[in-house]
Amino acid sequence: MLSIFIKAFSKHVWLRVLVFSLVLSSIGSGLTYIVVFSELLRLNASASSLAMTFMLSLAPGLIGSYVGIFLLKKIGPKFCFIAAEVIAAMGLAIPVLGVLNSSIELLQCSSTFASIALGISMPTINHYTKHFLSEDEIAASALIDTFVFASHVLIGVGLGVILYDVVSSLVMLLINFASYIAAIFCLLRLPSVKVEVGYDSVKKLPSELTLVQKKSLSLLPALTAVGSPAMALLPTLLMQTANRTETVLMLLFARSLGQLCGPLLIKESRLKAKSNWTILICLLGFVLLYQAIGWFDQPLVLFSVVFFAHLLSNIIFSLGWYGILKNFPPDYVAAASANSYRKQIGVGVVFSMAAGLVADHVGGQYSIMILSGIGFLGAVYLIFNVSTESVPETDESLSN
Repeated sequence: MLSIFIKAFSKHVWLRVLVFSLVLSSIGSGLTYIVVFSELLRLNASASSLAMTFMLSLAPGLIGSYVGIFLLKKIGPKFCFIAAEVIAAMGLAIPVLGVLNSSIELLQCSSTFASIALGISMPTINHYTKHFLSEDEIAASALIDTFVFASHVLIGVGLGVILYDVVSSLVMLLINFASYIAAIFCLLRLPSVKVEVGYDSVKKLPSELTLVQKKSLSLLPALTAVGSPAMALLPTLLMQTANRTETVLMLLFARSLGQLCGPLLIKESRLKAKSNWTILICLLGFVLLYQAIGWFDQPLVLFSVVFFAHLLSNIIFSLGWYGILKNFPPDYVAAASANSYRKQIGVGVVFSMAAGLVADHVGGQYSIMILSGIGFLGAVYLIFNVSTESVPETDESLSN
């Protein structure tokens, strides 16, 4: 996948502009991520409060996905990107008030507007790139999110860890705001999608889908069922094994670094094979590695365990997005992306909140074991009970 992205990136000016714009705002959001979680840890937020924070970073995306589809039909993808950045910038008022008032409730809601913006951007990215990239280049679109996330991790979150206790939280939030403004100016340079293939080509999914298309829509929600309990409870789990806030923030960085590196390991041949066993092994490895966190207290070992767990999870993440791009025609990619994203949100909200409530009674380790275990069994059922036959780009069910 990496070689495909590099070729497309060097060929298309618009792709470089899009990635750079999204990278700018992602750097700032990484700083806000560190601000929010460091403040919550300082205020001794409970496991359920941290899980609520994670849930509130997901749920508003459901609204955003509907807004994104609506805006795609009205103003086109270029201005959808800009609208998303404006919404995210306005939402920074919430973490600012949360920091000033030491309010757990406001800090929990800090990602609300950023989540709405993400919900708008997700179908927009796939719709936009599906129209501009050739069939041989389409895998590059599945990696855009990875490279945007790279800036979030290596620059945003990484810089946030370094700047923790060096500059104030308000300064980091101001840098985030500046990054959104810079991103908007860059997005203005993007070419617009032609009307004849743009606004009128954003279609609803038909009621009849093939089995492989249904699986494409369900793979990422299945991953969410396995991963969301661990994602929601990681700060709580790490506080049980690492007593310093700086160590916890470093391990949150390890999580993000693993999410970045996973997709970069996928070879082009693996994209075509899409082995059920590869997906199953990655899911199982994720669950087992999270259970191993409780066995260690050395920072370097914990860093490695968290890193490899999320490296495995994001291999599946990239395969899932590629499946949607590959198995749906251009007119349906935005709707398919939004559909899968909504399912991810619904599953993530249920499993993360359940994990937080269970953790308040039995601890983070057992909560992850129970909830991620349930999600894993559901994913196994999905993987081995839905056909993986290939589907041509012009499937009849989507061409009427």
